[in-house]
Amino acid sequence: MSKPVKELITNELQSRYAEMDSALWVELIKTGGIETNDLRRDLVAKNMRLEVIKNALFRRAVADGPLSKLAEQLVGPAALVTGGDSLVDVAKTIEGWLPKLKGLKLRGAVLEGEYFDESRVEGLAKMPSKADLQARIIGMALSPGANIAGVLVSSGGVAGCIKALIEKLEDGEEVVAKSA
Repeated sequence: MSKPVKELITNELQSRYAEMDSALWVELIKTGGIETNDLRRDLVAKNMRLEVIKNALFRRAVADGPLSKLAEQLVGPAALVTGGDSLVDVAKTIEGWLPKLKGLKLRGAVLEGEYFDESRVEGLAKMPSKADLQARIIGMALSPGANIAGVLVSSGGVAGCIKALIEKLEDGEEVVAKSA
């Protein structure tokens, strides 16, 4: 490959990956074209992208960026999967394809600047996604208010106690406060 072509490819990789802080490194060996196209079609439907890269050019393109930790580790055939809402979603999608494609292998990842090696990258698919975490946080924030509203609305709750107290006072009965 000539030097001008290498520079063009490096510039293209730089423009594509310079601002990214998360990517999944996979290996595709002995995988047929039809299966690879099916994988790519599934990824595109989920707003994700699979790109086979040349390691040396990728290292040069992301040398100063967040993906540099991943670039340092690349050896052998390398493909990057990026996109989706988060890298956890990407990892879950690829994990679903592992039984279907015998030549597909998870090799590593960078999640928000932190490198995950082969032993840790499989755990990414088991992590809750960003949307799941947001839903949990919202649920936790809303649950005290929902509990209070439930007690106030229920017939035997605070409203029922206040109503019974008012009825006793209207009937002239003596009300004795109990200590807890």
